[in-house]
Order: sequence, then C-alpha cells, then structure tokens
Amino acid sequence: MLLALVTAAAIGLERELAAQPAGLRTHVLLGLGAALFTIAGIQFAGGDPTRVAAQVASGVGFLGAGAILQERFRIRGLTTAASLWVTAALGVAAAVGAYVALAAVTVVSLAALTLLKWVEREYFPRQRGQELAVHLSSGVRLSEALDRIQQISGTFDLRQIEPTADGGQRLVGHVRLPRTHDLLQVAERLEGVPGVSGISLQR
Repeated sequence: MLLALVTAAAIGLERELAAQPAGLRTHVLLGLGAALFTIAGIQFAGGDPTRVAAQVASGVGFLGAGAILQERFRIRGLTTAASLWVTAALGVAAAVGAYVALAAVTVVSLAALTLLKWVEREYFPRQRGQELAVHLSSGVRLSEALDRIQQISGTFDLRQIEPTADGGQRLVGHVRLPRTHDLLQVAERLEGVPGVSGISLQR
C-alpha cells in the first residue's frame, strides 16, 4: 500500500503543479483504492488478479471521462485522464508485488508528463485540425468576410454554406493550426471580424 501511495503521489503532484482538476489527492486516492480492491479481491474473495485488474481498469474509465473537459473551443484533460488510468495500474502492480514494473512505469510516466511535454512543443509543432462554423450577419459580403477569415486563421477550408433564419449565412470550414497557436485566441479574433456574429465549434 505504501508503494501505491508513493507512486500515485508522484504522478498526482505533477498534475497538481500543472493546475489540473485531478491532482494530488485524486491520484493518491485512486492508487490506494486500486491497490485495496486488488488485495481484497485476491485474499478475501479468492479472485483471479487479472479479472480484478480488468474491473479496476473499467471503473477508472468513469473517472477519466470526468477529467476530460470541453471548453469553448478546445478539449482539455486527455493527458490527466491517461494519468489516472496509469495510476490505477500502478496500484494494482503494487498490490500484486510487480515492483520492477511499478518502478519502471512510474519513471516513464513522469518523463512523459514532464520531458516529453517540452520535447513535443519544441520539436514537433504538429498542426491541429478543427471544424468551425462562422456565423455571418445579414448583408455581409461573403468574399470580403472569407478574405478576412483566411488572414486570421491561416487556412480556412470552406466546406458548406447555409442560410440562417435572420437572413445571414453560416459558413462551415476546416481550420488547421500549428500546436503553438491557441485555437481559443484565433476564434476570439474571428469574432472581431466585422459582420461575424458568432463562432461555434463543430464536433
């Protein structure tokens, strides 16, 4: 149980310092809970460790889903959801005595959360794709609005034009942004374009 506590706390502390909703307390409780479920399942119920581990992994899915947040124009929490899943696995590993795997996965996980984050930003500025809907007010010239949208977003691949009830138009397009660009800031700048009455994220 002590090893489950220590390893879960290490990952939880990193998430806490990153100001994530699921931080130190959540990870510690999850690691301890996973270890206790495993011990109880083996010692008192005579359960198969692999079946207990499968049940723990299934239960953690609900916590992971709760850690994923969709803000106005972006989705956050995927990494934290993954860290919760790994923390549960560490708790199971501690309970069954898989100490080598426990230590190795803890070190690799901390490296992924810290070092790989920097490497990813510095050396792999991948582009992100996102579907956006741009709402134009009535009387706005489409060509002028599209030119301004292209200037701000860089690439706006227009895919659909729909009329709206107020006499305006709804433009649905695909935007590709480098990872160094903030989608929220781009969307806010688009909302400042004359004639643009709103921006919405397409799922």
